[in-house]
Amino acid sequence: MTHHPALPGYIAIALALLFPAYWAPMLSSGMESFADAYRADVMQLSAMDLLFVVIGVMEIYIYLSLRRLFQERIDGALPATLLLLMAITVGVFHATVLFDVVLSLGSTLDEPVRERLVAASAVVMIAALFVYAVLGLVLSIVLLSRRAALPRLLKVFAVLLAVACVLQLTVVGGLLNVVLFPLILLVLAVLFIRGDHEVEVV
Repeated sequence: MTHHPALPGYIAIALALLFPAYWAPMLSSGMESFADAYRADVMQLSAMDLLFVVIGVMEIYIYLSLRRLFQERIDGALPATLLLLMAITVGVFHATVLFDVVLSLGSTLDEPVRERLVAASAVVMIAALFVYAVLGLVLSIVLLSRRAALPRLLKVFAVLLAVACVLQLTVVGGLLNVVLFPLILLVLAVLFIRGDHEVEVV
């Protein structure tokens, strides 16, 4: 059995810092202001778009690392599958940056087309958030159903993930995930960094 590296843990710590740095300024405005800010953001490319992509890549890496942990050290085929689906969903969510690319470079596009692309970007993002929340909630339920056999940190992760996913499904409550999601990442960071001391085959 190979040693699970601590790198995902350090990536999780970095993401716990970058995630609120990206989302807090945008979500701190009202819903109408957020819609205007989102439209303005989609219409152009900026350094924030690069940060958006980096955050997505880091999050995908963490889920795939956690999936590998389940495959190698825990009898968790279903959680591993759910984590793969979550990683794919995160990829779709962050791939919406392609709309920014098209809109920023497509100066010849007429206004109705541009508006439809902005709307399509929003629909894809909202759909991805919903699918992610459902998958995350199912993963939490699966993990908590076998909590007696899980390491303590995975139990904490499952509970926090369940709360975050329920909040996400309420839409407005999802604003609290700017704080809650970094906490989830820090739990995963400790799990990864501790390695064999915390995770055992069950």
